[in-house]
Amino acid sequence: MKFPSKEKIEMLRKMYPAGTKLELLSMDDVQAPPVGTIGTVDGIDDAGQIMVTWKNGSSLSLIPGVDGFRKVGGEKMTKEVRDAILKVRDSGRTNMMDARMVQYIANEMGLYELVIYILS
Repeated sequence: MKFPSKEKIEMLRKMYPAGTKLELLSMDDVQAPPVGTIGTVDGIDDAGQIMVTWKNGSSLSLIPGVDGFRKVGGEKMTKEVRDAILKVRDSGRTNMMDARMVQYIANEMGLYELVIYILS
């Protein structure tokens, strides 16, 4: 697995500061908390994993781009996210309704604000 850039890790730390509440949507791990479990972000490690304390007592970290999760309470769209959406759209590489592919392309293009927005 390739480690994320320092820029991407800093972006994750801005988007998911300690104390942020997350809901688990999917995780392919036998020790994963049940889908729908709420957790609190403890921090982002140097590998870009989101360290979480889950309500069920688990402390299994999330891997952005692999595990499915969202911020509890939602996230408002910023100008940067809107501009990133338009860049992906203008590339013509995917149907914009395919969120996973939009996220993949945004990651390739270095549009980390959009990658994180889609995750939240």
